[in-house]
Amino acid sequence: MATKKARTKRKSPASKKKTVARKRAATKSTPRKTARKKTVARKAAPQRKATVATKRAVPRKAPAKKAAPDAKRASPRKTPSAKRAASPGRAAPSPKLDASVFPCGDEAVRNATGRSWEEWLGLLDKAGAAARSLDHQEIYALAMQALPETESWWGQMVSNGYERARGLREKHQTSVGDFQASVAKTLPIPLFAAYAAWADQTLRRGWLDAADLDFTRLNAGRNIRARWPDGSVLDIRFNATGPDKCQIVIDTMKLSDAGAVERAKAFWQEQLERLQAYLRL
Repeated sequence: MATKKARTKRKSPASKKKTVARKRAATKSTPRKTARKKTVARKAAPQRKATVATKRAVPRKAPAKKAAPDAKRASPRKTPSAKRAASPGRAAPSPKLDASVFPCGDEAVRNATGRSWEEWLGLLDKAGAAARSLDHQEIYALAMQALPETESWWGQMVSNGYERARGLREKHQTSVGDFQASVAKTLPIPLFAAYAAWADQTLRRGWLDAADLDFTRLNAGRNIRARWPDGSVLDIRFNATGPDKCQIVIDTMKLSDAGAVERAKAFWQEQLERLQAYLRL
């Protein structure tokens, strides 16, 4: 028994030493690990802060604003017709008509013939009037195929308007190539009084400033024909528009060019003003 106790006592110090050594080793190792962790944390902390600061410094992209409903509606959309017009295989749309080239308005020709100017152009184009370079009489014949025989005057109007619109003749140019100017004025006097102011030589000298004008034919109450020395011809027509109203129309024909047309118009507008002043109207 004594031996066993002695052995136990001998062993206990060594085992205690080992135990204490182990505890000390564990205790020493633990602070080192903690210190390392703290060192790592200290080193990593500034980097993280810098990273966070860098991220904060980078400006964020503002989200794209949605377009307002009105802006979306206002944005032009390509319609099928626009795509068709833009395609190279299709012809470009016809330009807008210049109404000033026609001898009368669109409403007047529609009321008289049942067709507008655009419809007449399309009809005569389809018949090849411009493509075949037809002359005035041939275009007139094509127009008369769509008009009654009694509407020959409107056949002339339609063919004239077509030729002007398609560049086959200039404005105020006749079918034979010369030019014509027209001026009209309505006066509050009976037809016979207006006619007498032109036909009577004595009365005419009181207002008309045209000593070189040669009067060649007088049709009582209807018209007067005259001629200028340069060869241009006048047709003065008188139309009753009421019991005491009369319209005077002066056509100057066989003019050389568009400039002569403008000069003739200006001259006869002035002469009609002189006639009105002479009659004290």
